[in-house]
Formats: sequence, C-alpha cells, structure tokens
Amino acid sequence: MTPPVSLLAALVSLGPLSTDLYLPALPAIAAAFGTDAAGVQWTLSGFLLGFAPAQLLYGPLADRFGRRPATAVGLTIYLAATLACALAPSLGWLVAARVVQAVGSCGGPVVARAIVRDTTDPPRAAAVFATIAGLMALAPAAGPVLGGLVVALAGWRAAFWLLALLAGAIALAAARFLPETVPALDRTALDPARLAAAYAALLRHRGFLSHAAIATFTYTGLFCFISGSSHVAQTGLGLGPQGYGLLFAAAVAGYIAGSALARRISPRLGVRRMLYLGVGLCGAFGWSGPAALALFGSSIATVTLPMVLYMVAFALAQPNAQSGAVAPFPHMAGRASALLGFLQWGTAAFGGLAVAQALDAEGWTMALGIAASASLAVVALAFLPRGSG
Repeated sequence: MTPPVSLLAALVSLGPLSTDLYLPALPAIAAAFGTDAAGVQWTLSGFLLGFAPAQLLYGPLADRFGRRPATAVGLTIYLAATLACALAPSLGWLVAARVVQAVGSCGGPVVARAIVRDTTDPPRAAAVFATIAGLMALAPAAGPVLGGLVVALAGWRAAFWLLALLAGAIALAAARFLPETVPALDRTALDPARLAAAYAALLRHRGFLSHAAIATFTYTGLFCFISGSSHVAQTGLGLGPQGYGLLFAAAVAGYIAGSALARRISPRLGVRRMLYLGVGLCGAFGWSGPAALALFGSSIATVTLPMVLYMVAFALAQPNAQSGAVAPFPHMAGRASALLGFLQWGTAAFGGLAVAQALDAEGWTMALGIAASASLAVVALAFLPRGSG
C-alpha cells in the first residue's frame, strides 16, 4: 500500500515549518529575553544542530522496527518539546527545547524518503520527490505569513502553540493513513558495529557522496537565506513581521514553480541532466544576489528577486540529488536517508551560524553565503560518477 503523497509531504514539512513559521518572531523573542540577533539565532541554529545528528538514529530505527513506529516516536517527542517552547521562561530554556523539538521532527523526512524508496522505482523517485517538494512548499509559503499574523496578534509564544496544533493534526493523519512499507525488518540495524559499517560504506560510495554533497550545499544556500532574511527584512528594510512573511512567501513561490517544472521534466531528462540544469542555475542565480546589491543597493527587489530565482533552481536540483543519493541502497534506505539528512542539516547549521555572526542590515553576508554555497554545489557536480542517473 502506497501512502498519500500529501501525508509524506506533511511529515517532511514539519522540520522546515518549525523554522519558517517562527521566523517573524525572532525580533520579538530577542526583545523578550534581552538579547541581540546573534543570541536569538541560537534558537534557529540550535534546532539544526539537534536535527542533524538525530537522523542518524531514526534511519536505523526505521529499518529495525518499521516506518510507522519511528514516525510515532518522532511525533510524540515533537509535541512535548513544542509545548516546552511555548512555555519557555528564558532564552536558554527555549534553545534547549528547540533542540529536543528538532530531535522529534527529524523522523519525518527520514521516514518519508525511505518510504519513497520502498514503494517507488528509482526512475520515478525523483518525480515523486518533486511532487512532495511542491506540496511541502505550501507549508513554508504559508508559515511566515501565518507566523507574522499570529505574532502581531498574540505574541511570539502563539507561533509555538500553532506548531503544536499542526503537529497534532499530522500525528492523527499518520496514525490513520500511514502504512508500514519496510520490505523486511533488519534486526541488526541498531547493532553498533553493523551501523558503523553501514555508514562507512555509504561514505566510501562515490555516487552517494557526490549526490549528497549537491543536496547539502544547495540546501545550505537556502538556509543562509532563512538565517539572515528576518534581520535584513525587518531591520534593514524596515518591514514588520507580516511584511517579512510576504517577502519569504515570494521566495517560496519560486520553489513551488521550480517543483512544478521538475515534476514535468524529471522523468524525461533523468537525474544526471536535471542535476546539471538545476545546479548550474543555482550557481548563476546564487551570484545574482551579490551582483544586485553591488549594482543597485539593498532594497526589497534586490533581496527578494535573486532568492526567488535561486529557489526555482534549488527545486530542480534538490529532489534529483536526494533520489540519486538513496536509490542505490534499497536494503538500507533508512540509513542512507538518515546520513543524507545529517550531512544536509549539519552543514546548514554551521552555515547559518556563520551568517548570523556577521549579519549586516543590507544583506551582504546573506547574499555571499548563498553564492558560496551554490559554488560548492557546482564543484560537487564535477564528481558525479559516469552513468549516474
């Protein structure tokens, strides 16, 4: 039985939604706890630092006990931690709760990628990932807009109450509609020696490494935008939480458009040609941000338009990179998915921290971070093994 693609998209979206929905609240959180932009940034980077390593456990759990139990454990942890975020009495408490929240949310994308591998032939997997990406984009598109409205009406804590409500709805849907798809339980998946050997084998596999590097660096470019855009929009451009939400939604509209295009052309072009197209455009559009700032200065247009274009290219590259990384490993799809997610989110966390430490109101640090990440993705493209895709 194949699960609804909309449910898989909801599971994947829980992590991005946990970052995007509360972004308009960052200045309010900083004011509430008497900290600066770099201090409040730990609520974002702390989430990624928790999200990255926990995936290394969810993959083996999903292979050992099945996709449904791993999902149930993650959603239970997420709900408890989100309530702790809403009730946080201090910045330290909030950062700690965000780390635990990340541990709960990371089960969703690990399980969803493994389920796609369980139920879909590799040639079609990229199109399924693109469909999931298109549906998933609705959450981060609406997230900052909803977050801006909620923060304006009820304060920053309301953003976390809303996340708890959404997670509860996803948990009910998963209990009702998520089937068990694991081909066979691997009773040795959690054995430390076997687990270390599996991850070592993945890291020696050139096809996995090259596809994972592309997925990692293109995502790091996106997170540079996520990390810096709230400060640039609200401090530098003078937009309020709702205005920032609309700016962010414009960037996500590019992602939706790119995902729709990827669904149509991925089956015809194949993984390799889609990667050359997507990563090449990421490199070009990634450098359009610094170019626009140099030529025209900081404005809503020069901050937003380059990111819209980058997001179109990102949507072409990302699902094909994910599919190419996981496809060769049907016998350990959960572990391959977990290591891919660890590399993506761990690298993005450090990229976001680097941007946060040097944030400027004009957006130069953010734009250069995106450009550097896109350039690294182009370098990774050169290491794709012949015949992949």
